[in-house]
Amino acid sequence: MNVFIDTNIMIDVLSKRDEFYLPAARIVSLADNGKIDLFASSLSFATSSYMLSKHNKEMDVIRELEKFATLCYVTPVDYRTVFSAFKSDFSDFEDALQYFSAQRCDADVIVTRNTKDFAKSAIQVMEPQEFLDSLIRK
Repeated sequence: MNVFIDTNIMIDVLSKRDEFYLPAARIVSLADNGKIDLFASSLSFATSSYMLSKHNKEMDVIRELEKFATLCYVTPVDYRTVFSAFKSDFSDFEDALQYFSAQRCDADVIVTRNTKDFAKSAIQVMEPQEFLDSLIRK
């Protein structure tokens, strides 16, 4: 199963955000154990670096991002992705970039805490705990 995570999920894991960490970490653990294929866009790495560097040393942030990159496939945000986002009906450009990046990896699901931002998605969109619960039902 190809699981694309939005930037907020990556930041939840890397910053260990109290109320959001556990479900996000469980999803990453599934990838680490070979149960799912995890994908994140290159844009998420850039945004996470920026956000995490506000409260951490840059070298520590880069080291954590490098480790994270070994657990997932990094999807491109290239010309095709950008122009698809320009022409889309998404109200938020960054969300459109994420969506078309997820499309490029044939994502089965996009995991985000902002499901409403992906209302135009043809790909299934779930919150972290909702995604984990869906695996139990299978």
